[in-house]
Amino acid sequence: MKNYKQLVAMISATFILVFALTGMTTQASTDYYTTNPKIIKTKRAVTYYRDPAKLHPDQKVSANHFAKITKVVTLDGHAPVLKTNTGKYVTANKRFVVKTSGYQNPKQYYQVQYHQIKPHGQVGYTVKRHFEGIKTWYIMRKMGTFTGYDKYNQATYNAVKRFQRRHHLKVTGNVNEQTWLKMGFSKNAWTSIDRYIAPLKAHAWNGRQAHIAAMIHQAYRYMGNPYLVGSSSSPKYGTDCSGLVMQALYAGGINPLPTSSIHHAYPGNEWNSRNLWAAKKFKHIAYAKRQRGDLVFYYQPGTHVIWHVAIYLGHNRVIESWPPRIMVQPIRNSQRSDIAGIVRPFI
Repeated sequence: MKNYKQLVAMISATFILVFALTGMTTQASTDYYTTNPKIIKTKRAVTYYRDPAKLHPDQKVSANHFAKITKVVTLDGHAPVLKTNTGKYVTANKRFVVKTSGYQNPKQYYQVQYHQIKPHGQVGYTVKRHFEGIKTWYIMRKMGTFTGYDKYNQATYNAVKRFQRRHHLKVTGNVNEQTWLKMGFSKNAWTSIDRYIAPLKAHAWNGRQAHIAAMIHQAYRYMGNPYLVGSSSSPKYGTDCSGLVMQALYAGGINPLPTSSIHHAYPGNEWNSRNLWAAKKFKHIAYAKRQRGDLVFYYQPGTHVIWHVAIYLGHNRVIESWPPRIMVQPIRNSQRSDIAGIVRPFI
C-alpha cells in the first residue's frame, strides 16, 4: 500500500510538472513573438541590449519607437528577443512591442510613402510663354533675355522665333526638344530637370523624427542656391519657396498632390504656397505649438493672401527660398513677418 501511494504521488508530480511546462510553453508562444514581425513599435519604454542574453544594456528608448527586425532569437533559459537591423536586441514580449506596418500619418492626412515618389506631369514638356522654372532659366540665359526673373516673357518668345528662323526650325516661339538641342543643351537635361524627385531618406521602420530629419536634410542641400521662381528640381539648381518645400517633403515621403514639382513650372503655379496652405490633407497647428519640421506660411503684408512658405527648424529659425537665395533666417524678419499659420506634415 505504501509503495502504491508513492507511485501515485510520483505520477501526480510528473503530471503537474508536465502541465506546468506545457503552460509555460503556451504562455511563451502567446506572450512573445516567435516568428519575425518585420517591423515593431514600442508600446512603452524598453531597453536595447548588445547581446541576446540581455546582459549588456545599450540604450533605453521611449514608447512609439520603431525598429526593423531581422530575426527572433531564443537562447536556452531565456525569453525570446528580437534582433534589429542595427545588431541590437530588444524584448519580443508583446506587452512591450507590437507588430506594425511602420510609421504612418492618420488616414485623413497625407500618407507617408515608402516607395520612390514618381514625377507627376509630362516629363519633357515644351516650354511656352508664361512658363517658369529651370528650363525657362536656361532658355532665357541662352537668348540673353534673363534679367533675374525666370518667366518666359514676350522678349524670350521673340528671341526664340528669331533663333528658330536662323536654324531652319519650325518657327513657333516655343521650345520643344528639337529647339532645345539646337540651343546646345543636352537630351538628358531635357527630361532629367522635369523628372527629378528627391530620393526617400526615411524608412517605414523609422519614426517621426527621422522623417523630419530627412525633409530638413534635403532642404539644406539647396543652401546658397539662387531663388528661381517656379523651380523645383535637383539641388544643383535653385528653387522658389514652395519648390524647396515640395522637394523636402518628397525626401520625407510625402507627395502633396495635386501640387507637383513638374507643374510648378507651369503658368499660374508659382504660388503653390497657396495650394499647400489650402490642402485639406495637412494638419494645421496653433502657432504657439510649432515644432521642428512644421511648415510656416506667411501672408502678403496688408492682405490675407498667402505668398510664402518656409520650413521651421526650431529656435525661431526657418530654412527658406527667398530672394536672392536659399538660406536660414529668423521666423520673422523685415521682409516677411505676417504669419498665416503652421502646418504639420508629419503627425
